[in-house]
Amino acid sequence: MGIDGAIGRKMAIYAALLGMTDSQLVDPALRPDRGLQPRAPRRRTLISATLLRAPDDRSGAACPQQDIIVRNISEHGMCLASRAASQRGLPVADEIVCIRLPENGEYLAQVRWVEERAFGVELFGTLDIEALGAANRKRNDRFLRLLDTPVPEPVFAGSESAPA
Repeated sequence: MGIDGAIGRKMAIYAALLGMTDSQLVDPALRPDRGLQPRAPRRRTLISATLLRAPDDRSGAACPQQDIIVRNISEHGMCLASRAASQRGLPVADEIVCIRLPENGEYLAQVRWVEERAFGVELFGTLDIEALGAANRKRNDRFLRLLDTPVPEPVFAGSESAPA
């Protein structure tokens, strides 16, 4: 059974991106049942990602890909920040979006809240936090090694110690 209207068109676009059918995207059996459990612990991070959105239903205009920063993560959600110049560039609550992470693929999510330039999403799947952390460490390994490299003391000509 398909979904009608604008939401159905957006779901079909995301389904095609992820190689699924629109009914698979909304199948409750594919979503984790979390009920009223307490908020999951968050892990702070700064990861560059890309926000993918379906075309605007009112104007039909395509939404360009947007660079975002992942501020924190849990198994089922993310806090994201955008450099959008205005609220108009941000997704709206309940919008279905796709988050593209480096080396870890794409995650379909529903926007739960929007405040200024930040927004939170609930993922339709489960995020492997350990794999994401390992990929992030690997990507930043060279930079981290530079931070750990000791800096030699400066040597001044004609003297074995620093000038007074």
